Amino acid sequence: MQKQVIEFGGEAVGALMREENGYRFVAVKFGVWSLDGRLFSQPSEAKRAVKVLLSKSAGRSMPSASFWVPGAGDPSSSQFQWNAVSPVPSVSIEKRV
Repeated sequence: MQKQVIEFGGEAVGALMREENGYRFVAVKFGVWSLDGRLFSQPSEAKRAVKVLLSKSAGRSMPSASFWVPGAGDPSSSQFQWNAVSPVPSVSIEKRV
């Protein structure tokens, strides 16, 4: 398994896992959670997305859990869609008699 750690400000914030058609981002910090599961064609795209997301000034930034909408010059908007890859696990309810 090939992986690459993504750092911001000297701190690991995620990892890239090599897949057949690109690099899957795995978030390890809440601030980049909106990028979790995204597929990037190059590691540089993921690094730039992290930098843009975490470099927003406090006055302009959205809450960490919100989805960031890229602007002109940012990574393509297709990199920032809802992560439909990870299904929500069903909860089994135990009946007591």
